Amino acid sequence: MSQDSAFSVWGSTVLVGTTAVQVATSNNQGPTSYRVRCLVAGYFSWAPVIAGTNTVPTILAPAAPTAGVPSVNTIGMSLGGVEVFMLPPNAFFVSNNAAGFEVTPGEGI
Repeated sequence: MSQDSAFSVWGSTVLVGTTAVQVATSNNQGPTSYRVRCLVAGYFSWAPVIAGTNTVPTILAPAAPTAGVPSVNTIGMSLGGVEVFMLPPNAFFVSNNAAGFEVTPGEGI
C-alpha cells in the first residue's frame, strides 16, 4: 500500500488514561505505527493483543524505571511531546495519569 504522507491515519484517536484501552484501526489492517501526543507528562505502557482474542492483556502499571529495575513496555514523555512509535498491531495502552495521552493508529513515521 502506498502512502501519501509521512504518517497515514488508519483509525480514531483514543484517549489513554489509567484504564487499559485498545487502539485499533478502522480499516481492518494492523497499524505499523502509533502517533502519541502527551497531554500530561508521564509514562504509558503497552501490550500486544493476545493471539486469537481481543481480551485485555496484563499490562504492568506504567512507572519510571529505577536503578536495576527496568520498566517493561513503558515509554516516558514530556508534556506536549508528539512521537511516532512502531509497536504491535491493535495494541492496548495504559497511562500513569488520567487522560495522559492521545494515541492514533496508522502507518509511517
